[in-house]
Amino acid sequence: MSVGVVMLVHTALGRAEQVARHWAEHGCPVVIHADTTVTKENFDGLQRGLSDLKNVSFSARFRCEWGTWVMVAATQAASEQMLREHADVRHVYLASGSCLPLRPVKEL
Repeated sequence: MSVGVVMLVHTALGRAEQVARHWAEHGCPVVIHADTTVTKENFDGLQRGLSDLKNVSFSARFRCEWGTWVMVAATQAASEQMLREHADVRHVYLASGSCLPLRPVKEL
């Protein structure tokens, strides 16, 4: 697969888990950045919920606010992890925890 997905999440973690599962089950590796405002309990639950998927991992966590450099830093850290851990990825798709493409993954 040449498309990897970086997801930035901070709320609606149940939906984020469904979205990550969609990507992963369609062959896309997924790296998730969870904002540090997500509680440890909720973050641990998200990790447990996705632990059966070997192509899902979690990046270093930052506290992000819209319009700040930290959003870029979180995206960059997750993207670097994606490219380091998945040598076959040629394109990184940045998504929120609730974004799905309108077209099938195979057409990306």
